[in-house]
Amino acid sequence: MPNFASIDTGSNTLRLLIANIGEGKNIKDIYYERRVTRLGSGIDKRKIIDKDNFELSINAFKDFSNVISKFNVIKTIAFGTSALREALNAEEFIKEVYEETGIMIRVISGEKEAELTLKGIILSFPTHVIEEQSVLIADIGGGSTEFIFLKNKEPIFMDSLPLGVIKLVNRFLKSDPIKKEELEALINEIDKYIFDLKGKTKAIFGDEFLFVGTAGTFSTIASVDLMLEEYKRDKIHLHTIPYGRLEEINDGLISLTIDERKKLKGLEPERADLIVPGMVLTLRIMKLFDIKELMISDYGILEGALLELYEEFTMGNA
Repeated sequence: MPNFASIDTGSNTLRLLIANIGEGKNIKDIYYERRVTRLGSGIDKRKIIDKDNFELSINAFKDFSNVISKFNVIKTIAFGTSALREALNAEEFIKEVYEETGIMIRVISGEKEAELTLKGIILSFPTHVIEEQSVLIADIGGGSTEFIFLKNKEPIFMDSLPLGVIKLVNRFLKSDPIKKEELEALINEIDKYIFDLKGKTKAIFGDEFLFVGTAGTFSTIASVDLMLEEYKRDKIHLHTIPYGRLEEINDGLISLTIDERKKLKGLEPERADLIVPGMVLTLRIMKLFDIKELMISDYGILEGALLELYEEFTMGNA
């Protein structure tokens, strides 16, 4: 079976997945790596990628390219999301990545991001889970959050909102520990967008649906809840957490300084400042949509992009 590679050039984290794809589009992971480079930090204010984060990300791509060369990969897809959609020097970054590695980054829209996320999630979920109920999927990123509403396994509504955790922490959470008024301002900003989202979707979906979270924020929430010493996909994927437990975790996180959070089991030190806006956003989505439980998918856009790459490859070789 041929090997394919997928690279997510995210606003907070760069992620590489190498896998082979067999009959029935079955994905078998071979290699996974992620690097926190904060590519999107500073873009909200200055509209450019900071020099240090620019270089960190270029070096990560060089390392990823070296890894890819060792695994007999026949096709690679690299895609950019919110940070590269917004940065004025995005073209410079994309050009340097290509010159250094031969990897061309595709900058995708928020809608395309949601589409690829959905593709990856459907691949990993038991069919009856998605077919038997309406589903709300949220993908919290560094620069934006994508929402997908499913009914009878079909996407009915998608939206991309500027509620990424890097943006939120830079705009609202400037103190350490967090001040009450900062938290209130963060909640007000989130609620403004989520109320609007609810208004657009309530007539279509009613009041009850399964809530699925994907990507780094949700994997981190699961890891903290499970107090994992290291990342374990089999433990995180399909893990469920009730609203009350999420509130407990959030209250504990807010009471701590960033340095204290860094010592928590399950929390990567690089995410110590970002976990709070991610948790607050998760809780506000659940509160305003009256959702009782979160289910976490550790599959998403990386796998969806791999499937799309595989489909392009097989069509080209048909």
